Amino acid sequence: MKKHIYALWAFFILFSQSIAASVEVRSTHMTTGDGVANNSIRYIYQDSKGFIWMGTLNGLSRYDGNSFVTFRPEGGNKISLIDHRIRDLEEDKNGFLWIATSAELFSCYDLKKDCFVDFTGCGEYEQLYSYKMTDREGNVWLWQDGNGCRKVTYMNGEFTSVVFKKENNNLPSNNVTYISEDEQGRIWIGSHDGIAQVVGNKAVLVEENHDASKMMSFGKDVFFLSGTGTISLKREGEDSRIVTRLGEGSKVYSTMRLQNDWIVFTEDGSYVFNLRTHQVSRDTELNIARGQVQIDNRGISGFIIIQVRYGMSTPRPDLSSLSN
Repeated sequence: MKKHIYALWAFFILFSQSIAASVEVRSTHMTTGDGVANNSIRYIYQDSKGFIWMGTLNGLSRYDGNSFVTFRPEGGNKISLIDHRIRDLEEDKNGFLWIATSAELFSCYDLKKDCFVDFTGCGEYEQLYSYKMTDREGNVWLWQDGNGCRKVTYMNGEFTSVVFKKENNNLPSNNVTYISEDEQGRIWIGSHDGIAQVVGNKAVLVEENHDASKMMSFGKDVFFLSGTGTISLKREGEDSRIVTRLGEGSKVYSTMRLQNDWIVFTEDGSYVFNLRTHQVSRDTELNIARGQVQIDNRGISGFIIIQVRYGMSTPRPDLSSLSN
């Protein structure tokens, strides 16, 4: 029986090698001479239709495999690309391409109708926002440190939006640092002045005097990480409480989750916080000071790149239960 198994494995290995040997990889170098908007390409994204989008320092290019179409800001009242310096691209579940620019402005492109649209529903698409998050319902959240945040909803063919700002009495602070969704579907807004939970169209303060940096949920538990390494725990029906502090007030740079461990990269290296036991240890394998984590668009199944200052990087293989 074992001989048959070994023979079968040998067959698969030889078969896979023969297939690999027959694959021919070709590449084509394309520049502005071929139609690309600019040779400084900062982001490449493939949409659900198969088009390749290239965000550059001087416009947005769409490639269909044969030719390019380039988008740049246009004058007049027509809605067009908001800024020519592209830094990020992502398609949502409704078929809209969200385009983040260096001017801290967003554009939204309807991939079905091939046009830019007013994603606010009220003509306020030129408001400043730096970051974006999409919740499980498909709502898009935009925010900026100093300008509050906006919840964008697309339903029945129309966009509507709700602005959360201190002056609207529905947000404790405009200095928003993150918006995150926990495993129960609750939305949390972190700021330099505390943490709030979204209830309806209002954000209710749950923890004051907390310089919010990151959030992580584990079952029904929600953990908040401050910019100086303090971790607080919030449970349903209870006030939040501090569970630990990482180092001596070390500045937090980034985090990632590996199964039950929350790995925090700080100024003096990395720490591991176990979400189940609340125990803290130092990570010897990933003890990288000032590490920055990037996860590919597949989320769980991609490679992790831990960027170190001055351009060095360390790749990690595919890991389960991965998030940041």
